[in-house]
Amino acid sequence: MNDASRATLARLLTTHSVRTGHFRLASGQTSSVYVDVKATSLTGEGGWLIGQALFEAALALEPAPAAIGGLTLGADPLVTATSIAAHQAGHCLHAIIVRKAPKAHGTERYLEHPPTLAAGSSVVAVDDVVTSGTSTLQAIEALRAAGFKVEHALTVVDRQAGGRQALADIGVTLHALFTIDELTGH
Repeated sequence: MNDASRATLARLLTTHSVRTGHFRLASGQTSSVYVDVKATSLTGEGGWLIGQALFEAALALEPAPAAIGGLTLGADPLVTATSIAAHQAGHCLHAIIVRKAPKAHGTERYLEHPPTLAAGSSVVAVDDVVTSGTSTLQAIEALRAAGFKVEHALTVVDRQAGGRQALADIGVTLHALFTIDELTGH
């Protein structure tokens, strides 16, 4: 991602996604800063920039991933935008949506992905925000249980609150587009 695009994405995240006040996070922690990446990823410009940035980050990883997947709902627009960015660049990077619980009807699947994606494929886990890493860990557990190889995770924002270490503890390296400090100026 070039400097101008990175600056634009940072501005969009700061404008649309970063809020101050008193918040209880999904991790259970409390914070004076809340980051709702969906507020940016659901805009055309924000979604496009995030997709481009995550695709570029995934492309730089070894082994090269066949897919990018994450826990619904935060990862849904991210995996879609990234898969589209890859396609536009002439690459195939499938999207996987990890349900929080198996579907209660039809195929009763836990994961939604193209049927051509083979077990054993390298998959990058993705999350909009990583705090403690709990939702990213849940996605990785489901992806690994389905037979996928997960060694890397991507996030738009790393809150730097233990998630990186929690992922490292299970052999996954976290790569962040931004840290919370970069968006809040701390």
